[in-house]
Amino acid sequence: MKQIKIFGLLAFFMFCMPYVLSAQMKNNGFSTMKPGNWFEVLAADTANMFIAGERFRHNVKYELQSTDRDGNKNYKLTFERTRLVYTIPNNTILGYDSYYPAFRQGLAHEAVKPTFYAKVDKIGKILSIISKEKAEYPKLEATEIAQRKEYGGISVMVDGLNIVRATKISEPIFTALAKGDDNWYSGHLNKYSGFSYTLNAASFPLSDNVVVEGKILNNNDQIRKGLGMFIQGIVNNVQINNDGSFKMTGHIAEGAGAGLYCKYEKEGRKYAMNIPLYLQPGDSLTISADRHDILNTMKFSGNAVKKAMYGLALAKMEQQKKTIEIPHGATTFSAENYAKDQQLDKAAFDQITRTFHNQIPKAVLEYHNIKFTFEQAKERLDFLSKTHFKSTPENTEIFEKFPNQFFSAIDTLPVLMIDYNAASWYDSFLNSYGVYQSFKTAKLNGGSNGFFLGDYVLSLNYLRRYPLYRALAEGFEDELGESNWRTAQTLNPYYYDFMKNCGDTLLTKALAEKWRILSTLAPGKYFPLKSIQLADGKTLDFSKYKGKATSVTFNFHYPDKAKFLLERIKKQDASKVQFIVVNIKELDDPKSTIADEFKKLSNVTYVEVNRDDQNIEDFLLMSNFDIKTFVLDDEHRIVEDNINDSPNNLPQDELFEKSIERALAPKKMGKAQKAELIKTIGWSVGSILFASMIFFWIYKARISTIKRKEALKRQIKELEIKAIRSQMNPHFIFNALNSIQSLINTKQYKQANIYLEKFSLLMRSVLNNSEKVFVSLSDELKAVTLYTELEKLRFDFAFEISIDDDINADLTEIPGMISQPLIENAILHGIARKGSAGLLQVTITKDGRYLRIAVADNGAGWKEKDETQKGFGLKLVEERLNLLNTNDVQGKLEINHSMEAHSGVVAILTIPID
Repeated sequence: MKQIKIFGLLAFFMFCMPYVLSAQMKNNGFSTMKPGNWFEVLAADTANMFIAGERFRHNVKYELQSTDRDGNKNYKLTFERTRLVYTIPNNTILGYDSYYPAFRQGLAHEAVKPTFYAKVDKIGKILSIISKEKAEYPKLEATEIAQRKEYGGISVMVDGLNIVRATKISEPIFTALAKGDDNWYSGHLNKYSGFSYTLNAASFPLSDNVVVEGKILNNNDQIRKGLGMFIQGIVNNVQINNDGSFKMTGHIAEGAGAGLYCKYEKEGRKYAMNIPLYLQPGDSLTISADRHDILNTMKFSGNAVKKAMYGLALAKMEQQKKTIEIPHGATTFSAENYAKDQQLDKAAFDQITRTFHNQIPKAVLEYHNIKFTFEQAKERLDFLSKTHFKSTPENTEIFEKFPNQFFSAIDTLPVLMIDYNAASWYDSFLNSYGVYQSFKTAKLNGGSNGFFLGDYVLSLNYLRRYPLYRALAEGFEDELGESNWRTAQTLNPYYYDFMKNCGDTLLTKALAEKWRILSTLAPGKYFPLKSIQLADGKTLDFSKYKGKATSVTFNFHYPDKAKFLLERIKKQDASKVQFIVVNIKELDDPKSTIADEFKKLSNVTYVEVNRDDQNIEDFLLMSNFDIKTFVLDDEHRIVEDNINDSPNNLPQDELFEKSIERALAPKKMGKAQKAELIKTIGWSVGSILFASMIFFWIYKARISTIKRKEALKRQIKELEIKAIRSQMNPHFIFNALNSIQSLINTKQYKQANIYLEKFSLLMRSVLNNSEKVFVSLSDELKAVTLYTELEKLRFDFAFEISIDDDINADLTEIPGMISQPLIENAILHGIARKGSAGLLQVTITKDGRYLRIAVADNGAGWKEKDETQKGFGLKLVEERLNLLNTNDVQGKLEINHSMEAHSGVVAILTIPID
């Protein structure tokens, strides 16, 4: 039994761990997280997964902000995205997605992402958690996901995020991290919290959790060139080796569509094969096949075999499908027959699904079912587009005489779904669906289609969630690419509504970048493109054309589509207007028949560029089949941007002519401009004169102050030298050295070393400060402290220094050693004979613009006659204070004492510091 358990454990490590855990542990960044590091998880509600009710999915970002001395960690929790599927008793499914909330026009404030701050101890327990807003977040409105089946609509208000839910989601994660559990995101925490966890993103590298690899036997160059693979959300390119082997790895947070496709020849015929897959975190798949019969020789191994076999069966069905694509310009077609062919394909698909029903996860079946349904709807939309919305060639009315269920297969789809918004097949459907709705509406109201505001209103009426936001984003981007700056300003309110409502940064960032680019093309700004790289490797510098009005046309269509420019050019004065024609060079394009005509004209520069010149697209929003003209004045300021002469528009010759007139017009000022200029000049001259007077007054005052300060510095310097001589008199030095010698003689070497070190520090401090006029209060206190400690060697007394909390000793400056004479007098004349009973107190306070240093002792005090007999040191202090005095501030020295003996003396030194 023991051997069986060991074998089972080894089997688990061999088959499950390689793709889920081992790679993750090699690059585990959790144990080395520093402030600013973060990771994001997808927390999926598993408690209600299989019963009616709410099922949440949260994308939560955990950012480590700090770690305190006790090891507690402070995290910032941001709910980047919240998704909800809510099933009510009648099986109506509702949903909510914070990326794509119900669209509100005129939104005053951007939606705030729920944010919490948590303190976590060493064992992962949440000590405290607070909301950023210090309140509960509002309830979420879940609305129907699928097309409505009954009259009226249903929506429910679901409890939003709160501290309880944030704690419930997060505490198991913190506990696992504290324990060093590297597998917390593999789903085994469900029993603790009701949530499963998958690592989604991080500031440190994530290891791969899905791998697809394989080998095509007997491969050739054709197989290598035609073989490819994709996994939704992974941008790594698959590498095909010479021996036919390939491998693709990546990291996914939830189920993702994938596919293996191959183009090959068999018996002289060309084939295209695509095996649709749906991979989940932890999946591994190995594929092998022989190029002579790829579909029938394909074999799989790994833990995703059943899913791959299901995909292979669907690929084989695709090879035999009944529905045939209608070519452009078809003269024979029937919507009824097309619908019947699709029904046969649907029956074949359902049969395959039934075969695998109990073999693969429900999520995989659901994904492929929805994908197939949308692909069939896309086929019908393509049929409509290629037949110009006619059921047969004989019918002249669009949208007429179609089979009863033809449009319901499109109109009743769950287009408001929230789970597959990154899938290419879904985006492809939405593209065609938008065109369909636009033409359908135009049919009903007799209007036109394809204009931004019309499509904007249409999208708000027909779409919700991701389809709505994607349609709006594409509508904005298309309009910005075709509009000039002036026209685009009409989109301002719609643009800001979109940016404030949408939570999907992939959509908002792309749109914001195009909006930024268009702002650089505003009239009056300098043309942003300074030069371009030509197809022949040379560089065209636009600056050499300054001095003349310039027309720059970019033709990203077939070369001869720019033929209309010849008439424009001939109408202009060659000496006044320069034309630059930039044509894209494509290998498959027909040869230009007009290039030579352009090159013969003296005021035309005709050049070619490659499509891979990203600068042109980045600076000018160019794309396929665009023809854009920019008119610049002689300084290359933009007069008109994006005169769009693309094939979908008529050549805008009238706009071009007016733009050239503005570019050539003399720079004359109108009456209002002249009045404004005179007003500006008057104010400027007056301001300059006034400023000059102020400057002159400040200059004179400054010079006077500088002279006075320089004289003051010289006098202070002279007095400093005297102060040093008085402070460090030979008597003190002799006594200090004598005391140290006494310690040495009595073999108190440790004490002697301590005092000798202090004596040397004091001497160095005095000498260093002798070069300075002022020193910081902290340096002054260090010096007098050293001096006092040396005197304590001879006279055993107590010494205290106190300084107010509001005084910054490092920034406050006073004359160096100005307080030393006061302390020396207090020691020698006050407490020298009291021994250990002596007390010296130094108190430092601040009063407005003054610093007060009070030196107090409990000595014998002064007699009245001593007051007129101040020593040389005290006189020197008063002289130094007098040099600091001005009309505004007056420093002084006060000595307070009692007439009675043994009452002590208090010397108060008031120093101006401002």
